[in-house]
Amino acid sequence: MQSFFDGLTVWAYNVLPALFPFAVLSAIALKIVPRHKYSLTKSLFGIACDKEFATALLCGYPMGAKAISDSNADVDTATRMCAFCSTAGPIFMIATVGAKLLQNSVATAIVVFSHFLSAIINGFIYRRREQIVLDRNSDKLVAEDLGNTLTSSVLSVLSVGGLIALFYMFSDMLKSFLPQTIADSLPIAYAIGILEMTNGVFAICKSADLITATILCSGLLALGGMCVFFQCYAFLGKKKINAINVIKMKLTQSAIATIVSFCLAKLLL
Repeated sequence: MQSFFDGLTVWAYNVLPALFPFAVLSAIALKIVPRHKYSLTKSLFGIACDKEFATALLCGYPMGAKAISDSNADVDTATRMCAFCSTAGPIFMIATVGAKLLQNSVATAIVVFSHFLSAIINGFIYRRREQIVLDRNSDKLVAEDLGNTLTSSVLSVLSVGGLIALFYMFSDMLKSFLPQTIADSLPIAYAIGILEMTNGVFAICKSADLITATILCSGLLALGGMCVFFQCYAFLGKKKINAINVIKMKLTQSAIATIVSFCLAKLLL
């Protein structure tokens, strides 16, 4: 019970303030901001989905997956969108990972830069030749849409909190079976991150030096872990997207982020 409550506390203090405002505002923006003739994502990735890409970059997990689910993309297109519309939120990376844990502006910049660059490179990897443009049925926001947007955003954020608390509890339970010296080691900290990202980032920063923490946090944030996967797949499953394909894309994104942050950390830290 205490571990579950601790997980809720981590969510309330570190995730909720960075997620909920962006979840509401981005959902409204997706509805009222018209699509432009020029599409950055079409030029980069072959899919005109700038709004969904912007939502992923600004809001973080799992709002990019929700934007994909709310779009009218078919299964193949939605799957390809998962390669680059799946990122952690910049507020979480800067305010929580950077300011609270790493406490180094250069390390924070490396984490943020490598994270977003890995999403862009990942989109290139899974790019195809055909050009796809997504349409939206309506760009008018009515009172009913506003109410549905608020309700959907609240439920999405609450589901994230519940999953974080649940996986936080599981990770604490697993650690309790290990001797204290092993439970506090760096490999166990990263293993915890694979289970629940936020808890893993906290554990890594407590047990590693600055360079190692920067590299591992970059890879872990790009991967997301099992908790983030379930958060995202709660939306992506509605599109009938193959879970194996999503996992494969997250693994390549994590590898790219780790390599980029390793190079930058060795040069700048």
